[in-house]
Amino acid sequence: MPKRLGVAAFVLIAGLILTRAGGWAIDSWRMQTALGRARQSVARGNFQEARAELEQILPRSSGDGEPAYLLGVCAAGMGQPDAAIEAWTRVPDRSPLACTAALRRGAAATDCGRFTVAEEALASAIRHGGEQAIEARERLLRLLWREARFGEVAGLIEDQWRDLVRAGRLSTPAAIDLLRGHLALDLETFPVDEVVRGLRVAAIEAPGDDRVRVGLARWALRAGRLDEAESLLAACGTQEPPDPVVWHARLDWARAAGRVNEARQALAKLPVGPFAKTDILAIRAWLAAQRNDNATERAALEELVALEPSDIKARERLAELVYQSGDLEGAARLRKTKTALDSALFRYQGHFKNDEFATRPLEMFRLADELGRRFERLALLTLAGRKSPADPAVRQALDLPALPGPPALTARPGQTLLDLLAGDLKTDAGRPKSPAPAQLVPRFTDAAEAVGLRFTFDSGATSICQLPEVMSGGVGLIDADGDGFLDVLALQGGPFPPRPDRRHGGDRLFHNRGDGRFEDVTNRSGLGDTGSGQGYSHGLAVGDYDNDGDADLLITRWREYTLYRNRGDGRFDDVTEKAGLGGDRDWPTSAAFADLDGDGDLDLYVCHYLKWDADHPRLCPNSSGTGYLSCDPRHFGALPDHVFRNDGGQFVDVTNEAVPTDHNGRGLGVVASDLDGDGQVDLFVANDGSANYFYRNLGGFRFEEVALSAGVACNAGGSFQAGMGTAVGDLDGDGKPDLLVTNFYGESTTYFSNLGQGMFTDRTGAVGLAAPSRSLLGFGIALFDANNDGFLDLATANGHVSDTRPAFPFAMPTQLLLGGGKSGRLTEVTGAAGPAWSVPRIGRGLAAGDLDNDGQVDVLVIDQAGPLAFFHNQTEKTGHFLTLGLSGAKSNRDSVGAVVTVRAGGRVRHAWRVGGGSYLSAADPRLHFGLGPATLVDEVIVRWPSGHLDRHHNLAADTGFLLREGCLIPQTLPGFPVGAR
Repeated sequence: MPKRLGVAAFVLIAGLILTRAGGWAIDSWRMQTALGRARQSVARGNFQEARAELEQILPRSSGDGEPAYLLGVCAAGMGQPDAAIEAWTRVPDRSPLACTAALRRGAAATDCGRFTVAEEALASAIRHGGEQAIEARERLLRLLWREARFGEVAGLIEDQWRDLVRAGRLSTPAAIDLLRGHLALDLETFPVDEVVRGLRVAAIEAPGDDRVRVGLARWALRAGRLDEAESLLAACGTQEPPDPVVWHARLDWARAAGRVNEARQALAKLPVGPFAKTDILAIRAWLAAQRNDNATERAALEELVALEPSDIKARERLAELVYQSGDLEGAARLRKTKTALDSALFRYQGHFKNDEFATRPLEMFRLADELGRRFERLALLTLAGRKSPADPAVRQALDLPALPGPPALTARPGQTLLDLLAGDLKTDAGRPKSPAPAQLVPRFTDAAEAVGLRFTFDSGATSICQLPEVMSGGVGLIDADGDGFLDVLALQGGPFPPRPDRRHGGDRLFHNRGDGRFEDVTNRSGLGDTGSGQGYSHGLAVGDYDNDGDADLLITRWREYTLYRNRGDGRFDDVTEKAGLGGDRDWPTSAAFADLDGDGDLDLYVCHYLKWDADHPRLCPNSSGTGYLSCDPRHFGALPDHVFRNDGGQFVDVTNEAVPTDHNGRGLGVVASDLDGDGQVDLFVANDGSANYFYRNLGGFRFEEVALSAGVACNAGGSFQAGMGTAVGDLDGDGKPDLLVTNFYGESTTYFSNLGQGMFTDRTGAVGLAAPSRSLLGFGIALFDANNDGFLDLATANGHVSDTRPAFPFAMPTQLLLGGGKSGRLTEVTGAAGPAWSVPRIGRGLAAGDLDNDGQVDVLVIDQAGPLAFFHNQTEKTGHFLTLGLSGAKSNRDSVGAVVTVRAGGRVRHAWRVGGGSYLSAADPRLHFGLGPATLVDEVIVRWPSGHLDRHHNLAADTGFLLREGCLIPQTLPGFPVGAR
C-alpha cells in the first residue's frame, strides 16, 4: 500500500510539474509573441501601440531588460523624455542592454537639463566598457565642460586616450583631437555667453538640478559675479552623503571671495581621495595668505614648486614673497626660471594656435616636457613617433622616462581635507573679519548729445573685416586755447583704405565753452584744413613739444604722422614736414611725448602695429565659410616702433641707437613714466600677441629691454597676451607706480603690482580683477578716483574685433571697478554706476578728465558702432578733491616724468605725470586727487623731472592749483574757484 501511494504521489507531482511547465512555456511564448509585436511596432514608429504591449509584458518580464528598454524608446519617440529616462532606469545592470540604456538615459537627461541623472547614467555606461563606453565618455566630457569642471574634463580625455590605446583604435586624427581638446582647457577662449544661455534653459527645464546650478555658479565665478555664484551654490541640496561636486565648487568660490570660514565648511565635506599633495599645498598657501602669514605661505609654495617645478603661477607668487623678504638674488633666480617657462609657454601656445600638432610634434613635445605637461608630452611623443619613427631625435625622446606625477595622499577611510588642514585653520578660528568700508558708488550719465558732443565714428567697416578697420578709434582731451577748460578731439576713420585724392577731414575738435556745452570749431582751428594730414586717423598724443606753453598735437594715421603746432589761440599749423616727421610711416598706433634724455624738451615714442597690405588684404573666413573675421595679428609680420629725439623742434629718429632691436612686437599702447624710481622716464609698451616691452632708461637716450626679468612681459600664468591699452597709477597705495594692461577676450585686464627697483608681479587675481574682466575684450583704460574717496578706480572701454554672435558678444559694456584699501582690491560697479556703463558698445579709445572743472572726473569713449559717449560724472556727496597743473622750468614744460605726493587727512597719495597711456587716446594732463573727508591739504611735494624738489603747505581743497617748478607760490588754475593757502 505505501509503495502504491508513493508511485501515485510521484505521478501526481510530475503531472503538476508538467502542467506548470506547460503553462510557463505558453506564457513565455505569449510574452515573446507580444514582445515581437512590440518590436515591429517600434520599428514602424507605432510607439503608442508598442507601449500598450510593453506595459502588459513588463511586470512579467524575465529580467533581460528588453521590455523596459523598448518602453523607453517608445516614450522618447512620443516626446516624453522623463518617461523614457524612468523606463531606461528599470533596465537591470546585468542586462545586455544595460550599457545602451544608460547611454540613452544620459543623452536624454542631458537634453532636458537633468544633469545629475545624466552624469550618473553616463558614468554607468562607461563602467560597462566596450564601444559605447567611448561614446558615453565623450558625452560626459561635453557635459562636464558645460559645468566648467575642467579638471575632470582633463581626466576624462586622458582616460579616453588610454581606452583607445588598449583597444588598438588610437588613430592619428583621434590622437590630435584629444590632444587639441586637452590643450584648449587652458589655452583657448570659451564662448561663455553661449554656454550660460544653454545652462539657463536647462535650469528652467530642471529647476531642482544641483549640477545645473553648479555649472551656472562656476561660470559666474569665472566672470567675477561672486554674489550670483554664492546664491546658486547656497540653493544646492544638502543631501547626505555630501555631494563632492557641490562642495568642491563651494571651496573654489570661498577661495575666490577670500572667505575662510566658508572654505572651512567645504573642506569638512570633501574626502581626501581625489586630491593630490600639490592641491593641499596650494590650499595651505592660500590660507596663509588670508592671514598675512608670509612665512607659512612661502614654505608651502616652496614645497609646491619642488613637486611641480613648472607651476608658473606658484613660482610668480613665490618670487614676490622672496623679494619682499629681502632676498633679491633668490627672487631673481625664481624669476629667471619663470621667464624661461614663460617663453616656452608662448612658443607652445603659438604651435597650438597654428594647429601644428601633426607637423611639429617633436618640437611641441620638447616644450611640453619643459612645461611639465605630462599627458600632452606623452601624446605628442606618440605623434612624433608615428610621423618620423626613424628620426634619431624621436628615438632618443622615446627612451626618456615619463614625468613623475604629483605624489598621491595616503588617507584613512572617511578622512576629509579639513583633517589634513586643521592646523592651518586654527589661527583663523573665531576671528571675525572687519567688514569692508561702504563705498560710494559714483553716478554717471551719457550727456554727449545734451552738451553738443555730436560725433559718430566711421570705421569704414567692410564685410572682409580688414584689421585697420577694427583697431581704429582714438579720442583726446586738450586745452587748445589755454582757457583752463578741456576741449575734445574725436578722431575719424572713414573709408579704408583712404584714397589720396579724397581727403575726408573728418577729425572734429569741440571747444569747451566753460558753461557745460561744446561747439565744433574744427574748421577755424586749422585741423579741418586740406593738407598732409587728412587720412584715416588712429591715435593721438598731446604735448608741448616746443615749450611755448601751448598744447601741441600729434595724430597717427594710416601710413602717416601729422604734427600740429598750437599757435596759442586754439588754432593749429601742420608742421609735420618741417619737424622731420613726414614721409611714409606704415601703420602707427598709440604715441607718447616724454623727455627721454632729460634735456628739458619732449621727445616722442610711436607704436607701430603690423604689416598690412591694404591693396591686397588677406582674408580670414569664419568657421562656417559664410563670411569673414578679423585676422589673427600673429599671422602678420610685426612693425618696429620708433623713437624720436627732439632737437630744438626737429624730431630725429634714434630708434636704432636708443632701444634694442626687436621685430616681434606689435605695439598698441605706450605709457612713459619713471617706473623704477631712479628719476628717469622709462617706457612700457603693450604688444598684441607677444611679450610687452619695458624699456628701462639708462640715461644718455639709451634703454634696455627688461620686461621678462621685471615681470611685465606676460601674466602670472606665463601667457603673452594681446595687450591693447596701458595705465599707470598707485592702485594699492604703497607709493609705487603700478601698471595695468587691457587684453583680449578671455585674458583679463592685467594688474602688475610694483615691488620696487623695477620689479613687478602679476596680482590680477589677488585684487579681484581677473574674473570680472575675463569676458571682455579691453581697449581704452584709465585709473582715476571716480568718487573722490582717495582710492583709484578703473574704467575700461570694451568691444570685440569680430562678430561671432551668439558664441561671443560683439558689443560690450564699458566697465567700472572701484578701488579701496591698501590691498588694491577692486569691486565691479558697472551695473550700478548709471545706465551709460551698461550700454553695449564696440569700445576703443577712452580718455578720462574733469571736463567741467567740478572736481569729478568724467570719461569719453569712442564706439565704433555708435555715437561718442560722454560719461558725465554727477555723483552726489563725494569726497573733497585737489587738482594740480604742473609747469616745468628746467624740466620740460609739461612736466612729464614728475612725481607728486599729497598729504591730507592722515593719508598719503601719489600721482605721476605720464606721457601717453590708454589706447590711441590722450587724457587730462592735470593730476587729480580725491581727498575723502579732508578739507585741507597738509603738504604737496613735487619731484620734478630735473630732480628739483618743491614743497607746498596748507592748500585748500576743492579747487585747482598751478605749480611752477621752483616757485613756492601756487596759482589758481584757470577755470577753478580761487583757492587758499
